[in-house]
Amino acid sequence: RPPRHGTSPLPHQRISRTNTRWNSPLNLSSTDRDVSKATTSFLTSIETLLEAGNVDDAVFELRNQEKEGADVAPSSYHAIIEACCAGGGGGSEKKRYKQQKGNAKGKNGRDRIELAVELLQSMNPSTPHAYEIVISGYGRRGRWSDANNLLQQMEDIAYSKSSSKDGIDATSVHDCVPSLNVYQTVLTALAQGGQYDKVMSLLTKMRRRQVRPNVYTYNSLLNICAKDRTPRWKEALSLLSQCQREPGINPDLVTYTTAMRACAQARKSNKAMEIFRVINDMGMELDVYCYTTAMDACAKDRNWKTALKLLEDMTVKGVAPNEFTYSVAITACGNGGQWAKALELLDTMRSTNMRINAITYNSAISALAKAARSESRQQRRFDYNKEDETDHAQNSDILWRRALDLIECMEKEGVKRDVFTYSAAISTCGAAGRWQETVNLINTMKSDGGRDTKPNRVSYTSAITACGNCGQWDAAYELFNEMKLDGLQPDLVSYNALVGAGMTANKPDEVFDLWIEMCQQKSEGISPDIVTVTEVIATLDRSIGKANRARVDTVFAEAVSRGIILREDSLDSAWEFDLSGMSFPVARAACRFIFRRIAENVSNEEESVKDLSLITGASRMREYVREVLRDELKPAMYCVVPKMEQGTLQVKEPMVRNYVDGQSITNA
Repeated sequence: RPPRHGTSPLPHQRISRTNTRWNSPLNLSSTDRDVSKATTSFLTSIETLLEAGNVDDAVFELRNQEKEGADVAPSSYHAIIEACCAGGGGGSEKKRYKQQKGNAKGKNGRDRIELAVELLQSMNPSTPHAYEIVISGYGRRGRWSDANNLLQQMEDIAYSKSSSKDGIDATSVHDCVPSLNVYQTVLTALAQGGQYDKVMSLLTKMRRRQVRPNVYTYNSLLNICAKDRTPRWKEALSLLSQCQREPGINPDLVTYTTAMRACAQARKSNKAMEIFRVINDMGMELDVYCYTTAMDACAKDRNWKTALKLLEDMTVKGVAPNEFTYSVAITACGNGGQWAKALELLDTMRSTNMRINAITYNSAISALAKAARSESRQQRRFDYNKEDETDHAQNSDILWRRALDLIECMEKEGVKRDVFTYSAAISTCGAAGRWQETVNLINTMKSDGGRDTKPNRVSYTSAITACGNCGQWDAAYELFNEMKLDGLQPDLVSYNALVGAGMTANKPDEVFDLWIEMCQQKSEGISPDIVTVTEVIATLDRSIGKANRARVDTVFAEAVSRGIILREDSLDSAWEFDLSGMSFPVARAACRFIFRRIAENVSNEEESVKDLSLITGASRMREYVREVLRDELKPAMYCVVPKMEQGTLQVKEPMVRNYVDGQSITNA
């Protein structure tokens, strides 16, 4: 059975020293050694140069041999081509030669794989092994198009047409026939490049060429689907179906497990569990990786009950769960709001003397953080009674204390804490309103001095949010500046967290300065959004003075110009405005902006007066907007509610014209 990590290695997937046909200091084949003494001497000199990392010198010597018309053995070409193609991947591929670091590029910075292609074309004849080396080099570099083109060239040579004696075209198969290894390398490169249509086409072509893929071929392609950041569950299911229909191939447990992983990665839990039920019904002997993958699918679907049922089934069937299995089960409980069960699983691991690693601890702390955030949201609701409020406060108090207890347990047990550990604990304390504890955790992360515990942007933002929720503006602002001093550029979430802190602490000047700072940022990731607009206007709107009112109008006008709010393409008519999704302060500013712009456009003869419709929804917003139009605009605006559109306020044309005329008189 292949290795049990959800994938199977492709034979000769990469050209390496362990899978070539060479035997010597550079693994040269015995047939290549059957050459003259002069050729042997030249080959030895090439080996010496390559071992020293002098690839350019080796190429120079080879070119001199070609110019002199000397017989250059294919093994010499193979050695230099492989040196030129080295790199582009990971692990041993970059360490092919002892002193060859950086030798994938020449002195002028050019990738030597282009030189390898030139050497390949200069061989007479080009060997399948040389093609295989270059195609593998392209594959490691992600250059799927070049790998595919070189395979096509190889096929054209192998299956070229020649005329027979009687004049009828016949296919002459050249020695340069692509092997299964070559096809698998190109398939892998295509899949990694997201070219799944070309993958399917190449699999079809392989069958026509009588080159049959094996189970490792499909497992490797499925593994790429499972690891892709873009959801590839459809491609995975298509490959699984094709593997099931492929003559002579029986999908193994790795095949099904990897397809499940691709579905779980895309949060298609139902599809993953369908595959699990299929392999269970087939009577396959399930292993810990298969169970853990199924549980992971349940965790992403918040189906904690099924995840725990699978954990129980493992025990019954004698499949021993490992640390990752428990981590997934704890995550499933956390996603399902079952933090107590998550901690029970942690206690179970401890009672059975199972090693608890950082991943498992982090999963447990994350479960507490999710529960704390849920409790915080429930406390902010208006539909709970005093008894419920007390219960929520008690739960929040338990959660943050347990999170800190787990961090202490990690220290006692010698489990290395990382940034994820602290970030989850900060989130737990922040949701419980324990801002001082979040600041202490940030300081602890700094004092540890390790790269793995250095506060990141998420840690700082969580701590800023915690301070902001408690009205601790000074602490929040200090953390914001510390983040900058640590070389971390605040993002939109960080800015919004600080704006929220200013709103809670009623800091209009500071919040307006933050708005200006965000608008002046050149980075697109820091451009204000609707959250920024809502909180800045809310802060300024409740502050006294004409200056703050003018600031509100400035912020709203900038938000409109940026397309954040009142987008022109959102409604059918230029005389319709949707206010239904706005907060009250933003809707208030919108009313002033709309009528001000109407007056300007009409006075400039850019528009003629029409009926104005304000979409508010049949809610409190409708009456609030009506009050704003009546009490704040001068002259007052009165509106009606159409009988068939209860969620709309309509200001008739004469009323709009009266407002425009009133503005003209005021300006005069």
